[in-house]
Amino acid sequence: MAMILYGECVSARDKALVRICELADRGCDLETDAPQGVFDADFSLWIGAVGPFAATATQRDARRIAVRFKEPLDGKILRHFTAE
Repeated sequence: MAMILYGECVSARDKALVRICELADRGCDLETDAPQGVFDADFSLWIGAVGPFAATATQRDARRIAVRFKEPLDGKILRHFTAE
């Protein structure tokens, strides 16, 4: 089963709680119950209390968002969240 983290997306218009999956240095996938279109193309992602990480969103469907980080996550941050 894939690890799910919790975070928050903050855009110029709104913010929403999200579930983060498939976390990698260049991006991740988000799931949210927020209405479609809440996110601007550019936003900040908080992973737990760590962040903000500048990112770009592409809405896949009503609940799933593909995220691309503007700068790769540092390996220490990635290991912190993906260590089992």
